[in-house]
Amino acid sequence: MHLMSVELAVNVRAEHAEGPCWNSADQRLWWVDITGHRVHCFDPKSGKDCSWDVGNDVGAVIPTRGPELVLALPDGLVRFDAKTGSTRPLVDIESQSPENRGNDAKCDSTGRLWVGTMAYDRRPHHGGLYAVESDLSVRCAMPGLTIANGPAFDEHEGWMYVADTALGLVYRIEVDLSTGAVSDQRQVFVDVSDIGWPDGMTVDDDGFLWLAVGQDSAVHRYGPRGQLDGKIELPVTNPTSVAFGGADGSSLFITTSWYDVAPEHRDRQPLAGSIFVDRPGVSGPAAAHFAID
Repeated sequence: MHLMSVELAVNVRAEHAEGPCWNSADQRLWWVDITGHRVHCFDPKSGKDCSWDVGNDVGAVIPTRGPELVLALPDGLVRFDAKTGSTRPLVDIESQSPENRGNDAKCDSTGRLWVGTMAYDRRPHHGGLYAVESDLSVRCAMPGLTIANGPAFDEHEGWMYVADTALGLVYRIEVDLSTGAVSDQRQVFVDVSDIGWPDGMTVDDDGFLWLAVGQDSAVHRYGPRGQLDGKIELPVTNPTSVAFGGADGSSLFITTSWYDVAPEHRDRQPLAGSIFVDRPGVSGPAAAHFAID
């Protein structure tokens, strides 16, 4: 497919920019700097990017149906008030595993939140993917992952995509969104272990998967059979995630990492940690809101 040249959206040296999500309520892109401990909000109209220090590794920011947002922190989910920058505990995820932290997180269209976890030392099979319902009940939907990333949803086909970044694999799993039930059969959809690692992802309105591939300096687009359909090339080594946004959903925002660049190469990548945007000629949905007030 034809892909336009990528543009710089936010020129910022984030340590590890991640988790972009377009909030339709305020028409802004929210994202996090995990190791920089900051939550960011970017307004494309003004070009202004604001941020708040939340004092801990923050894996994701999630819009809700109320005025507050939710953050995935090492000790669980917290409510975040952007007016004051304050947080309040919401629900525990893995307090029994203090060696773990929350990683990527995303809602499906029903308002259910899916939260990935990983161990700080990246020990194998120590993380998982958790489903958090609107009543704040929590269950582990996919145990035994090493670095859980995603998920992304093709709700028309009943698929959920989840990456285990440490293995270089993206799984496609059947999911019943009416109940949150997940099949125990993990189909390997894409294997990029020979070129890099799969990170954040999203599904466009045509049912194609967009995947940030670390070490490959690119975002890949995959068709429904796992075939590579196109690439967005980047001037940095490590894209971390993608999200559609803008008024018509046709802008693809791409977060990147400075932290993951080898120290001896950082001087050659002055834009690592910045946010990029591409307009690939397709659209995608804004972030679904967590169904709590």
